[in-house]
Amino acid sequence: MKVKLNNWLLLGSLCLAGAVNAESMAEKPQDFAYGMTLATEVNEPFFRIELPEAVYTESVWPDMRDVRVFNNQGQAVPFALTANVTTQENSQTFPLRMFPMNGKKVTNQEQQVISLKSAGGVEVTLPVDSDKPMGKTYLLEIPQHEGNYPRLTQLKLVWDRLPDNWQTRVSLFHSSDLKDWSTSAEDVPLMDLASGSDRVLLDTIDVDDYSKPRYLLLVFNDAKTAPDLKLQSAQGMVSSRYTQQQRIGLTFKQKAISPSEAEYSWPNPQPLNNISIRPTQENTVLPLEIDYRSAANDTWHPLTKQVVFSVNGRNAEPIPLNGLLVQGIRLKGINQQWGDSLPEVSAQRDSQTLIFNAQGSSPFLLTWGNKAAQPQAIPLDSLIPAELRKTVDADALPEAGLQSQVTLGGTERLSAVDAAEEASMWKKGLLWLLLVLGAGGLVLLALKLWKEVQQKPQ
Repeated sequence: MKVKLNNWLLLGSLCLAGAVNAESMAEKPQDFAYGMTLATEVNEPFFRIELPEAVYTESVWPDMRDVRVFNNQGQAVPFALTANVTTQENSQTFPLRMFPMNGKKVTNQEQQVISLKSAGGVEVTLPVDSDKPMGKTYLLEIPQHEGNYPRLTQLKLVWDRLPDNWQTRVSLFHSSDLKDWSTSAEDVPLMDLASGSDRVLLDTIDVDDYSKPRYLLLVFNDAKTAPDLKLQSAQGMVSSRYTQQQRIGLTFKQKAISPSEAEYSWPNPQPLNNISIRPTQENTVLPLEIDYRSAANDTWHPLTKQVVFSVNGRNAEPIPLNGLLVQGIRLKGINQQWGDSLPEVSAQRDSQTLIFNAQGSSPFLLTWGNKAAQPQAIPLDSLIPAELRKTVDADALPEAGLQSQVTLGGTERLSAVDAAEEASMWKKGLLWLLLVLGAGGLVLLALKLWKEVQQKPQ
């Protein structure tokens, strides 16, 4: 009996060791349900991919932790997932009123200053910083825009072209009341040079100022340089730069429940940014009760009540969800039936870009769909260290071409159990098995003792 029990214990130990060993096995492409070959035509260390819709809808995990990239040797390569954003630049131009100023040195309260006066009678006083003669001076008035004075980022000058080449330096001051002046730019070069048909024109001044002044004072530092130069006009420019998160629309399945109720669902939960709903027929208004659920086996939760419409080419605004985890949407008409024409629904989530290090040989393989997968993406700063950022621009990396989708491990990988959980299940199973064997051994021992007692002579 002891020999048999020891054999069972040895077998259980071997099975447990095999389960633990499975935990340390490296991932391979067949561990994932689907894949897509990547075309990398150039020899570069890094490539980027804008993930296709199938990756979002077929990844088991909402955070897409089951996404991988493998090389031709079947080895996983390092990668990062980053927000897919585009940079937008906006520029506005404002014409400035310009007043030529005549100046002279005067003594004001025992301090020598420069008094400037325009033909219209506007007076400006500036302290004297040096004995260097001051050249032409122009007072520039910034117009109001939407009730405020715009914060200029650049000043552009237009002048009559002179027959000879010239270059000079200017300074720029700003003020809100024509009394107190501060420096916006100092000793900035301007030039207009020609050689044959070539021309070098430097006619802009960057404004390093975070206030919103009403007036600018343009001062030529040298009175002897380009004395015949005449400014025609001055324009203030406001430039802004911002990034915009890109989103991707997700295909869904729709099902009519009744003439006034319909469901829309995705294969897996999605962190949605917004949903848009519109009637199928034009010039129609639909009062709706909207519910959602975060998983296929979840109960329905109320989302909102909203009137959606399609009237004269106008539609209701999208409903913001701000990353709410959604796998299904249910629409119910409030005292309204739509028959066979279900309302049109579109849903969007934030899109991501995958950047990978092209280790090993091509072709590379993008894979996804593995319930057993653990997060493997690393931060972009770890994938492309700061030392490489001077020569490697993440936004300008070459794109890997996406080929047709293929099936790898199949749909069974969508419900796979990870190695740690599998090992835990093995441990629990072996523990129960050992307990049952131990209990059985005790029962057999008790029966053997009982038989021996019964066989003793009375």
